[in-house]
Amino acid sequence: MESQSFPSAPADVVLYDASDGLYGELLDPPTVIESSSSAGQQVHSGADLSDVPNHLRSVRYGYADTARSSAESEDIPINFYNYSMSFVRIRWIDTSGQSPPSHVWTLAPNQEINQSTTAGHVFVLSTIIAQGEQDLFGSNETEAILGAYRPKRALPSGMHHSIQVHDGESGGGYILEVVLSDESSYDALVVASLWLDKQVVLSQNRQDSIKTLGLLHTIVSNVIKDPTNDKYRKLRLSNSTVEKRIVRPWSPMEFLRVLGFVRQTLPIDNGEEGDDEEHLVAEMPNESRLELYRSAVGLLDQLKRRCSPGFVVDVAPPTPWDEPVLLSGGSGGGGRGRWSDGAHFISDEDRWARVERARRFRRNAGPRPAPGNAPSDRGRWGRPR
Repeated sequence: MESQSFPSAPADVVLYDASDGLYGELLDPPTVIESSSSAGQQVHSGADLSDVPNHLRSVRYGYADTARSSAESEDIPINFYNYSMSFVRIRWIDTSGQSPPSHVWTLAPNQEINQSTTAGHVFVLSTIIAQGEQDLFGSNETEAILGAYRPKRALPSGMHHSIQVHDGESGGGYILEVVLSDESSYDALVVASLWLDKQVVLSQNRQDSIKTLGLLHTIVSNVIKDPTNDKYRKLRLSNSTVEKRIVRPWSPMEFLRVLGFVRQTLPIDNGEEGDDEEHLVAEMPNESRLELYRSAVGLLDQLKRRCSPGFVVDVAPPTPWDEPVLLSGGSGGGGRGRWSDGAHFISDEDRWARVERARRFRRNAGPRPAPGNAPSDRGRWGRPR
């Protein structure tokens, strides 16, 4: 198949990703257009593709963990919704940066399409703006790039990746949005846990981390214990502990927001008329919302374990917010990808070296484990056989 060209001008578009890039990559028009100039060029086998993540082609994502390798080939449902007043074109891009004619779909306004894909496949979205000479992939319309989406992993809830196109505000331009459509909000809770891990567990000192997570754990557990009690579902933001542990670092606020807490201005108890204070307030949860609270407790327990003195991130058990890595060793022309043969997995010796390095720079890490009790690549103690 001959090389295909992209239009030189992007659409006027704003991008939003509710998953913060955890479940997929949302590429903006300049990145897509810039990447297309190198699409189809051969990358030598063994090249570090993490240095050039925006090549416009399908790649292979997975986990550098043999216990989770089945995730590399799982089917990922993906839905595209066109809520704009324009026609939207979707193209799947193969490993060489080309788009087979059989994998091109055009969505009319208020139309949707469902596809099944795997991690690392790229879909380019464009809007048809005028009839004209052949331009994009040999079509007879002039198109403007809206962006591209490359799913990294299946959603924890098992729901589909939802990619939506809307008209821009005030009728100008477009909005390209990744939406978390899981009604239980578990996918969003995992994203919030990722940010807690980054901002609280891995950034604060250990004691501060334990106190922040402990406060969140108490708040959530109290609601589970007595969901009808209003005082467990109301937090005064001016409280010094809440202000320090919840409000100041925004990730705990996001965690509670996903659970249903919202800001409200309420009268001060026993105060004069007009004396109001800001609170975080949640409605009384129904059974499905209580199930989300129970899931939150489990995620917080995982985060608290990651604050333990002997915790080493490189050999820790997997979490629901673990981000997959790019496993491709390169791709050649004709759509033939040369995938990793396992050489990118971490060896036992490399894991030992990482544990040693982390132990030297971390207080109270404890002595090196006795022979035969090394952290395994499956996150359990004892070498795999």
